Amino acid sequence: MPLPSVERFAKNWSLGRRLLWITLAVVLGQSLISLAINHSLRQHLIDDVLRGTMRRQGLLILDEVKDQLNQLTPAQRQACCTIDDYDRFLSNLNLSDGKVAMIIGKAGMATSRSSRTLFDASQLKQFASRAKQAPDGFVVLDTSPNEAVAVKEVKLPGGPETGNFIYIRPVYGMPLLKSQSMMKLGTELVLILLTGAVLVLSARRPLKSIKHDLATIELSTLQGATLPTDRAPVELLPILEEFNQMVERLRRSAANQKQFASTISHEFRTPLTVISGFIQSVLNRSEGLVEKERRALGIADLEVLRLNRMLSDLLDLSRADNHQLAIRQEPFELIPSLEHALRLARAAHSNPISDNLTEIADLTVIGDSDRLVQCIGNLIGNAAKYSKINKPIALEVSATTKHVSITVQDQGQGIPSNQLERIFERFTRAEGVTLPFRQSSSGLGLSIVKMLIEAMGGTVTVKSTVGEGSAFSLHLPLENQD
Repeated sequence: MPLPSVERFAKNWSLGRRLLWITLAVVLGQSLISLAINHSLRQHLIDDVLRGTMRRQGLLILDEVKDQLNQLTPAQRQACCTIDDYDRFLSNLNLSDGKVAMIIGKAGMATSRSSRTLFDASQLKQFASRAKQAPDGFVVLDTSPNEAVAVKEVKLPGGPETGNFIYIRPVYGMPLLKSQSMMKLGTELVLILLTGAVLVLSARRPLKSIKHDLATIELSTLQGATLPTDRAPVELLPILEEFNQMVERLRRSAANQKQFASTISHEFRTPLTVISGFIQSVLNRSEGLVEKERRALGIADLEVLRLNRMLSDLLDLSRADNHQLAIRQEPFELIPSLEHALRLARAAHSNPISDNLTEIADLTVIGDSDRLVQCIGNLIGNAAKYSKINKPIALEVSATTKHVSITVQDQGQGIPSNQLERIFERFTRAEGVTLPFRQSSSGLGLSIVKMLIEAMGGTVTVKSTVGEGSAFSLHLPLENQD
């Protein structure tokens, strides 16, 4: 087999290449979405939540400092404020979790005890300077790649000697910002799961498409069973090409078998007709035959007729497989066709056959009258074959506003419920059903009936009870009905 050309492989992407590009696209999308979500959450927390939190917490601490200012005597107020005053104002503050308070004014800078292990003097001065420059005294500053602080500045009451109160707290330690980090992590996990799902689906999609195409392949559809390779992954191309070559071999083999069956059917029918003609001639014109000889010739004639019917069935199946079986779908009078089928059946079988045709009004159905006679003959023949000679067979017709049902009811052996689907398969007989002495079955009759009725636009159903009998019903559409 020649190797596929480079141009051909260029049209087909490998699974690895597809997964790579899908992964890159999803990861890029994930990053952009994550950045957008993180930025939106951060802006919301800083602008709305953090600013309000700093204002509330800063005012609470500031009130403690103001209380101490209000407790000063007039003489102390006039001497205020020195660096010792600043330290005294801050000494009673109870701050934790990295929070810092400081006062900066003409006397210098004083800080709460918590600041001594967190920031150096230059950092604190920088924080105070940036907060004082901010329009509302609030600013968020990065202290390291992974840390930031929020700073709030408020002027203490009094002159410039009282100074400015500065409140500082870490940003990333706040519960809401921790929640933001958890939300970001959750978003990333969801996007990772989404990435995995997209990758799995993208890998399964071509395989699922191939599986669907394979599931639709049957013997009757081999002509169009080639699997497409134009968009298949590179890894699957050798398998698909080998499969297509196998289908081509099967197609040729099936065509040869159909041609063989058709040829055999044609070639055998002519000599069988000649043999039957000579047997009939001997039986009708020879007067010297003894009873034993006549009985033997009669059996031979029946076997010839059976072989002839079998060859006709094989020929119909061969034509159907080759889409050459001509089935008409035209209006015809139902009752005359059924009467003709009953005349043939009563002449061929000894079982009493009843009907209700005289009780049925004229009905016009859509289908093929000759093929309907063939189907009724097959059903009555089966009923007679699996019933005792004296057991009656009934043909009943019923109609609705849209369809007509023709039922052949026997009182024979019946069919097990687990065999009702199999009996319509080719060359299949129901298990547990016994053929009468000197009777044989090809297993084609019911498959022929199903094929012909469905080709006429109808359906076949069966009801059966073991030991009581079976009822086969043909359903055909009435004329001028949807």
